[in-house]
Amino acid sequence: MIQWLWYTSLRHMKRYIGIQYPIGLTGALILYILCVPAIGYTQSNALVADLSLSNISINTDFNGTSVLLFGSVSGEAGDDIIVVISGPNSEIVTREKSKMTGIWVNSNSVKWKNAPSYYQIFTTRPLSQIATKSVLEELSVGAEFLDLRYDSEQALSPSSYLTWSKALHRNMQSASLWKINETSVQVMRGTLFRTQVSLPANITIGDYDVRIIHFRDGRFIAEDKTAIAVKKAGISAFIYKLAHEYSIFYGLFAVAFAVFAGWLAAAIFPKP
Repeated sequence: MIQWLWYTSLRHMKRYIGIQYPIGLTGALILYILCVPAIGYTQSNALVADLSLSNISINTDFNGTSVLLFGSVSGEAGDDIIVVISGPNSEIVTREKSKMTGIWVNSNSVKWKNAPSYYQIFTTRPLSQIATKSVLEELSVGAEFLDLRYDSEQALSPSSYLTWSKALHRNMQSASLWKINETSVQVMRGTLFRTQVSLPANITIGDYDVRIIHFRDGRFIAEDKTAIAVKKAGISAFIYKLAHEYSIFYGLFAVAFAVFAGWLAAAIFPKP
């Protein structure tokens, strides 16, 4: 019952944070502390988090968006929070280029079958100061601990696998899709925390898993989970659905539109 009250109280904070009162975040969080102090003492390891926006619509003019993640933890001064956001898995091809007769060409490639399309970490401090590498590996926190599976013509040796996975990391980081945002989580009074999550324009549609992990003195204390749903909307949603669910009609429409566009251009700009 107490856990339910804790969770419900935090859920209701969304209407005051950046929605009805854009500058009232600090006041709302302080009010939350004053209203439910008994819950914080009873639930010694309680961790609850939520998002200012859990459904994102992608239309033709989508240029990325920002989401506020906030929450409450029954912690102590010096505790740490790690937020891990992982997007839907997708097939990503990593290619190796070689110089042949003075021209750079793709000589080899590896197809990753389950690489997350988006993977970002937000922390209160540098990861190395929050927990040891073994603890982070046990909790699967970090792109280097992803269980990546590949589809290649030949099996990769451990050293080759490491080389290819590092290349994948570099490519995803350059696209701003994989990133570690250290010291980006703010903790107030050892109880309330928040961080701003930026989603770029090239994100993939699907469900994004959000993990919020509480650490104290390098030890795992508690974890909470939530999610962000990214969907297409408007004309882009119609085109996407038509292309994936009615591919034949989409192909016919594309051909007809191309013919019509060519005819229209010839009619408007006839040859002399």
